[in-house]
Amino acid sequence: MTHPISIVLVLAVAMVTAYPAYAENAPASHRASYQLEAKGDYAGALAKMNVLRAAGDNSYFVILRTAWLRYLAGDFVGAETEYRAAMAARPQAVEPKVGLTLALHAAGDWKALVVACQAALADDPKHATLRARLASAQYNLKRYPDAASLYRKLVDEYPGVLDYQTGYGWALQRMGKRKEARAVFQAVLAVSPDNVNAKQGMAEK
Repeated sequence: MTHPISIVLVLAVAMVTAYPAYAENAPASHRASYQLEAKGDYAGALAKMNVLRAAGDNSYFVILRTAWLRYLAGDFVGAETEYRAAMAARPQAVEPKVGLTLALHAAGDWKALVVACQAALADDPKHATLRARLASAQYNLKRYPDAASLYRKLVDEYPGVLDYQTGYGWALQRMGKRKEARAVFQAVLAVSPDNVNAKQGMAEK
């Protein structure tokens, strides 16, 4: 009878023998990928991840990084696919769920974004970024009271984040509450005089 430990050792030796170049080049590929990303060469950075995956590395980290680079490259559908793959690889992880909402927001897939945000918030109810993206989705679906309610809570909790303030102002404006909206925009402009969103809100007739 063959001892189980002997089998494990044989398999380990076989893997090292089969992929010596991968074992040596994986750190170099990761380094090159980060360097290319820093230069704005997202396609090149993604190519380095593809090399790793072609060599058999379908680890969570490589999938997650592939998703991020596809997002940066403007391939939002590809990013969505990879983020979902990362979610399947690590079901308890929150970060790929947040990444999925990033891709869906960039793609303007508002209904899918609502579903993704609500699912992720079930795991992390106070996550501010998820709540903000959910508010944005509701706004773009013209569900202005829902958007206003979400933005109002974010403003209460993060009063220094001006994007939440202007989001709240625009939701109020679309609800016909122009006086309240102008008060929000004026408060933003008092501390950020060139804020584009607030200026546009004030200028809208």
